[in-house]
Amino acid sequence: MKEKSNSHSLSFQDIFGASGLPEKLGFTLLMLAIYRLGVHIPLYGVDHNALKSNPTLSSGLLGLVDMFAGGALSALSIFALGIGPYITSSIILQLLTEVVPALKDMQRNNGDEGRKQFQKITRYSTLILAVIQSFALARFLDVAKIATSTGSGFYLTTVLVLAVSSLFIMWLGETITEKGIGNGASLLIFIGIASKMPVMFKDTATAVRIGSTPQWGVISLALVFLALTVMIICIQEGSRNLLILGAKQGRATQKGHFLPLKINPAGVLPIIFSSAVLFMPIQLLTFAGVQNTSVSMLLREWFAKIPGVVSLSGTAIGNFGVWLSMRLEYLFSYQRVEHSIAYFVLIVAFAFFYATIVTNPRDMAENLKKGGSAIEGIKPGKATTEYLEKVLSRIVLIGAVAIGLVAVLPIHAEQLCQVKTLGGLGSTSLLILVGVAIDTRNQLLSYVHSHRYQSKSLLKRG
Repeated sequence: MKEKSNSHSLSFQDIFGASGLPEKLGFTLLMLAIYRLGVHIPLYGVDHNALKSNPTLSSGLLGLVDMFAGGALSALSIFALGIGPYITSSIILQLLTEVVPALKDMQRNNGDEGRKQFQKITRYSTLILAVIQSFALARFLDVAKIATSTGSGFYLTTVLVLAVSSLFIMWLGETITEKGIGNGASLLIFIGIASKMPVMFKDTATAVRIGSTPQWGVISLALVFLALTVMIICIQEGSRNLLILGAKQGRATQKGHFLPLKINPAGVLPIIFSSAVLFMPIQLLTFAGVQNTSVSMLLREWFAKIPGVVSLSGTAIGNFGVWLSMRLEYLFSYQRVEHSIAYFVLIVAFAFFYATIVTNPRDMAENLKKGGSAIEGIKPGKATTEYLEKVLSRIVLIGAVAIGLVAVLPIHAEQLCQVKTLGGLGSTSLLILVGVAIDTRNQLLSYVHSHRYQSKSLLKRG
């Protein structure tokens, strides 16, 4: 039992005793410090005082992006786009691997060379997305009168600086993954969110002091977040372990040889994807220069153009058009029930879809059969595939529903507790912080255990 507990513990002695790990930690901290330095370098050609009177960059999808970037977007620094283009490009290409056979073959069957080509495509896609998003942001700054200069010179300079900075951030993430402790992109998001937490705490304390937020509400919300933290840990660490037997021997090939099936293989990606889908229409309207115009008003204008609707505006059909336009508007309102339902459904659907990509039952069954192994009590081949599909559908459903509840419930908990200083992003922040912390801990544990194993092997050889 003592050996088992030690296998899951991580002390400073383990970290500094593992050869090369202190250097990796130091290098990672240096890269993160460079990233945080860039966040505070202001973008040229914008009026930062005018920005304070326009809350658009701290709400909706941009609020989520700004949280990932550690406030770089709302501060309009050269790192305003953050790691977003790289993350988006990676998600899109992962989804396309199941649709485009060439990408799937490149990633899975061509070894290291195929992975390098796939990574090259990801980088080019990141560049394209960075240019598009940079131009969209420059367009918004121009329309919102935040830019101090207009014309092609402003657009060219802004797009060039933001796109190059986004590629530099991508390089930082890849460098941390390669030469640091791993999970480079996740750590950049982690440090961005963590940097905003003190501001949230300060704003909450100020709100309690001036009386705009009740003290009982903060305490109640803290208890909710504490319970959510425990729930997130269970989701991130939870898995269904299937005992693997040697097909020839009819017994376990080795002690403790299990096939773990994670409850939530998608991590935080369903939340990021669903948030982008729900907030993108409003943001596109904003970038297009549509100011102070609600979605319902636009939809009512479109309904009015349909033949017969204008003359029936006072009837059931006309009222239905108004009702439908209002429901569609509520889908994009962060604190509405309609938005929460759509948000929850999208998270569950994307979690299922992503799970089918990263954990393909047919591929898993074929790999077990090729290795001369089988799941205990299950015949190799088709029976194994069907069994894995059934098990995965159940555990992924549990994980998807749990992640959906973690994302949605705190939004309304903040409303009930009358806490407005978190901007509705408290649950998303918590999920990412806890998830990345667990992944980083597991990465360090893996490195320490590998070092121990190599040290024992060298002693035995000696």
